[in-house]
Amino acid sequence: MSYLWINPEYRSLAQSRQWSDLDELLSHVQGQLVRPTHHARETLRLELPGADGACSTFYLKREPRVPWKYVLRRAAFSGRWWTPARNELEMLLRLRAAGLAGPEVVVCCQRLWPRPACALITKALEGYQPLNQLLAREGRRLAVPQLARLFAALGDQLARMHEAGVFHPRLFSDHVYVRPEDQGWQLAFLGFRRAWACNHLGLQARARSLAAMLATLSPRVADARMRQHLIDAYLGCCGWEDRSVELLAEVARSTAELLAQRQVWEIRETDTQAHQGLHPLESLQAGRMWVDPEFRPLLEALGLASFEAVMETTSGKRLRALADRENWRLELPRPDGTTVGAYLKKHRSRSWRNRHRARRGLPPAEPSPGRVEARNTVRLSRSGIDCMRLIAYGEKLHRDGLLESFVLTEELEGFTQLDHFLRQRFPERRTGPKTEDDRHLDALIAQVAAVARKFHRLGYNHRDLYCCHFFIREDAPGRYTIHLIDLQRVQHRRHFRTRWLVKDLAQLAYSAPAERIGRTHRMAFIKHYLQVEKLRPEHKRFIRRVLAKWRWMERTLGKHP
Repeated sequence: MSYLWINPEYRSLAQSRQWSDLDELLSHVQGQLVRPTHHARETLRLELPGADGACSTFYLKREPRVPWKYVLRRAAFSGRWWTPARNELEMLLRLRAAGLAGPEVVVCCQRLWPRPACALITKALEGYQPLNQLLAREGRRLAVPQLARLFAALGDQLARMHEAGVFHPRLFSDHVYVRPEDQGWQLAFLGFRRAWACNHLGLQARARSLAAMLATLSPRVADARMRQHLIDAYLGCCGWEDRSVELLAEVARSTAELLAQRQVWEIRETDTQAHQGLHPLESLQAGRMWVDPEFRPLLEALGLASFEAVMETTSGKRLRALADRENWRLELPRPDGTTVGAYLKKHRSRSWRNRHRARRGLPPAEPSPGRVEARNTVRLSRSGIDCMRLIAYGEKLHRDGLLESFVLTEELEGFTQLDHFLRQRFPERRTGPKTEDDRHLDALIAQVAAVARKFHRLGYNHRDLYCCHFFIREDAPGRYTIHLIDLQRVQHRRHFRTRWLVKDLAQLAYSAPAERIGRTHRMAFIKHYLQVEKLRPEHKRFIRRVLAKWRWMERTLGKHP
């Protein structure tokens, strides 16, 4: 029930590093975490020195607890008992046989019993960068003929992949890596965890792959002309010109469905400042703690380079202490003598379920509050919503069932919470002609509505969407930067969301200062939020629910101060 594949070119390296031992790969702690957003699988970047002194980069993808659902589904539809690592290996070998580029596999290990687990090591693609990042950073500097050649090459390579019998339903733009060459572009594909091998790809499968690519390319970086170059090259290579109308209609339908998914927007918004401001985290203490490398020296100088030290520290100002959590403000010293403000949240909880799991050596039954807030911060930033900068987070499950966690974020300097900003920046409501301040207030309301609309469109609800969780900075008269904070209770839902959206909007309306925000402002907000000029009956029903919730909050909690 086990499988091991080693690339002959790397056999000596694999043996010296014990890469043929699956348990060793699953417990490996050296390396840099690439995407710390999933509790069941990880990707680590490994930097290994060579004989000539140069470093070689490898990526370790591991899943210590592969769901049986994944394995059984593969077995039912293809007759193969494959884990994600084995599936990705077979897809990459198939692509290489068809003359298409992809990461070079070094080692693939899998085990099916008693619990499926797997690991895959690939060599880094030298000189390549993700397509979405290339377009976000350099797209505006590239000449139109260069971009046209890039999208034509992309369409050609996609057609060749489909002709090779590889169906990649999640072929997002961050799964295509690009390298410029003298007369064109070299492309490579990766991320085949959910790919399938087929003898022949039908219309729906082809449309799904094309839609995944187009949905994750923002019109800001790939306009209609570039998309047409991709489609024309694809149709010309695979010979589907006679079914182009049918194919494009299915692509449009699939694209609309994908744009309702959070992950698509995380990739689509790569060119935003919030996305580009993210920093990869480093692992400490066997994955118990993760730290931004830029802040690691500052934490070490303060003696906070371990999970236990952070949880026990009292070097700061305690803002709040409850039975299960504490809030602290810390000052992190810089080498130049200045300090960086940071907010630390410590969480402690205990349950019988976690006690049983701890005794069996299993992780917590559900992610800790610290991990949840760190994950929400990363995901929202990737989606183009400005949040706090994540400095560090960690969690530990003790043998007695005590689950400890923390999250440390950078202070937002120069920002003011929305309700205070409204009182400080704008005068009380009055009658008469509109002033410059009124126009600036209208612009602020439109921006806050845009953030709330985008937040909800991504499938999130905050559960504490009060004005105090919007932080505002005025960069120029009428131009604002808005950050969303306190993300511990944020949830992501695909169904039955209306009551949670009503609650969020009612909380925002309840906490807005009545002496600054009147009915006209509230109507402008809801129209910006709904993106309509005239309210339809369904919009009015939704607004009545928000108003009813708002009135209920005022009856039970009293007027907001």
